Amino acid sequence: MSARSPLPDRLCAWVEAASWRSGIGAALALLLVSLAWPLPDTVAPDRATVSLHITDRSGQLLREVRPNGRGQPVALDAMAPAVIDALLATEDRRFWWHPGIDPIAIVRAAWTDLRHGEIISGGSTITMQVGRILRNARNRGWIDKLLEMHLALRLELRYAKEEILAMWLNRVPFGNRTRGIEAASQLYFDKSARDLTTAEAAFLVGLPQSPSRYNPFRHLDRAQARQERVLRAMERAGHVPAEERRRLADLPLDLQAPEQVFRAPHFTQRVVRSLSAAPTHSERENARSNVPPSGDGQERSTLNVPTLNPPRSNASHSDAITELRTTLDLHLQQRVSSIVRGHIAQLDDRSVTNAAAVVLDNATGAVRAYVGSADFWNDRTGGQNDGVQMLRQPGSALKPFTYAAALSTRRYTPASILADIPLQVLEAGAAFSPENYDRRYHGPTPLREALASSYNVPAVRTARELGPETLLQTLRRVGFRSLDQPASYYGVGLTLGNGEVQLIELARAYAALARGGSLPPVRTERWRVTADGDTLRPPPHTAQPTGLSPQVAFLITHILKDPEARAPAFGRGGPLELPFPAAAKTGTSKDYRDNWTVGYTPDYTVAVWAGNFDGAPMRWVSGISGAGPIFQSILRELGSGGAFDRPDGITTATICPASGQRPGAHCPAPRDDVFLDGTVPTDTCTVHRRVRIDTRSGLRASADTPDRFVTAKVFAVHPERYHPWMREHDLPLPPDRRRDPPQPPTHTDSASDAATTVTDRLQIQYPDDGTTYRLDPVLRDAYQQIHLRGTAADGLRDVHWTVDGKRLDADYRDATWRLAPGTHTLALHARRADGPPVQSRSVQIRVVRTERAGR
Repeated sequence: MSARSPLPDRLCAWVEAASWRSGIGAALALLLVSLAWPLPDTVAPDRATVSLHITDRSGQLLREVRPNGRGQPVALDAMAPAVIDALLATEDRRFWWHPGIDPIAIVRAAWTDLRHGEIISGGSTITMQVGRILRNARNRGWIDKLLEMHLALRLELRYAKEEILAMWLNRVPFGNRTRGIEAASQLYFDKSARDLTTAEAAFLVGLPQSPSRYNPFRHLDRAQARQERVLRAMERAGHVPAEERRRLADLPLDLQAPEQVFRAPHFTQRVVRSLSAAPTHSERENARSNVPPSGDGQERSTLNVPTLNPPRSNASHSDAITELRTTLDLHLQQRVSSIVRGHIAQLDDRSVTNAAAVVLDNATGAVRAYVGSADFWNDRTGGQNDGVQMLRQPGSALKPFTYAAALSTRRYTPASILADIPLQVLEAGAAFSPENYDRRYHGPTPLREALASSYNVPAVRTARELGPETLLQTLRRVGFRSLDQPASYYGVGLTLGNGEVQLIELARAYAALARGGSLPPVRTERWRVTADGDTLRPPPHTAQPTGLSPQVAFLITHILKDPEARAPAFGRGGPLELPFPAAAKTGTSKDYRDNWTVGYTPDYTVAVWAGNFDGAPMRWVSGISGAGPIFQSILRELGSGGAFDRPDGITTATICPASGQRPGAHCPAPRDDVFLDGTVPTDTCTVHRRVRIDTRSGLRASADTPDRFVTAKVFAVHPERYHPWMREHDLPLPPDRRRDPPQPPTHTDSASDAATTVTDRLQIQYPDDGTTYRLDPVLRDAYQQIHLRGTAADGLRDVHWTVDGKRLDADYRDATWRLAPGTHTLALHARRADGPPVQSRSVQIRVVRTERAGR
């Protein structure tokens, strides 16, 4: 039998050895590939937790927003050197020499763990700790330790030691939802990490080992014991001598009490809500170069910004915003807030619980103060509602824009005479009679006085002349985007504030008047700072045209700052008067639910609302007594802005205020007024007339009256439409040339068989003869009625109305009549003192029924 050949055995051994070597090679190759595999974006050194600091215009903190905890990443050179010394001495003395894994520390930790039968010491290097933070793993078994080692090697292959050290110092938790040494330094010591002392650095570096156990606000003794261990480690590492270590351990710590900074809460909430998705690269470049982005051409008051949530995979974390520098003036904000709180406290017995105020810089539209309620933390009064942005009816605060539209037509001037006499307005099948705040009519009224004194009736007449559509378009051009219904929805009542607007819209619109008719953007920020230090500035803002010329805006300003024109309604010395030029206007909504005061100097616009967030009415609180004092106090705080600039195209002329025309020889009180060039009146006043009176009869003198019985007297003779108003207010008209008017045909009064004489001593003011009314098919009949208005001279008794010969029992001065289909005759009746009945000239009206539209 032949001997067996050794070749097969050698071949098997070679194959087995080759397979073993191949396995090792494959494993090594796999390890090398895994080490070289790209790290995720979240590992980047600048991926630290970032909190947003919202600051005022000078950099004072208003609020810190921290969706993922408090964090403020900084570079190593922005930290005190003692921070790095303390960290390396405590956590990783061989950090600068090992490749991410410290074999000596691992052997020591393994021996310790074997002796105790559980993991007591992990031997983790700083790099491995960074890996654990990045993995966000809660388990700490051997598998997790191996994975941390692997990640540590990958980190060391890609990043410099300084970058890894910065990762640790910017990412580890220091307790109380704070990550990073800078945020911890600000929280616990109210200073930058650059300014930390050695004792403070040792204190902070000791906290991340167990942030909950060493929480200084709960377990200060534990935190201080941990600080002493860190100091001993620094002594062993040669950073501090023993004597210095003992001195540092005995130093008292100036630990700050935890404080939540939340100033200007409504404003900062508005700013936070404005934050949106990260800007595109072109937007960032445009912001840095101050070039507005091309595209839709829409004006933007703020630049789109990165989200505060973890960034998307396609967004660079360096774009995260660390500071948003706003336009707010914190000192002014605190003063305005104090003023609002103080005044609302004084109105507690008048059922007023809240107020809001906003201050705009006219030149830029920047928000300088923003108070949304009297007390943000008062749940009972709804303090977290934002009165600057809520929708409420503004009352008369919209009237300046009605008159601005009228002046723009050049058919009106500040001296134009407007009729403040009874008016019935028919809209959408229903009728309403506007009334003034004082429930009186003021007859022929100059436009200047009608606006400054805020009379309702002339404003409605003017709005009716312009048309609701023109008025609505004017208001939208000055920024009232909240008025989003068609003109037919509001009607002419829009001039009285029957549409809902925001306080910030009012402020912006009045700022447009202060700026000469150009609408400013509302700006809330100056710039933003990103995590990598870039400063992003909003694109330049351009004012929007409003259709109001600088000359028209000046006329409105000239009226609103005129205390004499305001005096008939508000008197002198009230809250709208200031020791420097200031234009102002009030507004009060129906049932005293809201009141407003808005005004401006050349520098600032101030808008104030007062009322209740639940819509409850106040107790007889108007814009003068509610919002007015707040407005005045704020403007006094701001101070004078000097005189308003007068644009070219304005002419001053002397006129008679009773007629709005050039003064005649008998005008008693001519005054100067301002006009658009080309609109100065050229006619001479015909209101003031010199009439010859026969002293014997008190009637007009005739040509045959002897001169010795003639005296001259000046009368104010307004157009005939005002005569009933003049009689009602005992204003004399020139006497007739005869004592008794010619007797008209007589008829029998329905209530008496005596002959009834028609007399001018009874006058029907409303309704007008020949008026047609249409019944609304939807509105209930009880609401479809008209107010009857008439006047009766002194000496008449039993004054009453009749409709179709039937007497109305109501007082003639406050009578109403429910509309009924058909043709109707109305008259005022009375009796003379000596008994004979008299009546006014009758008027005839027609009432028709409108059919309900089919579906």
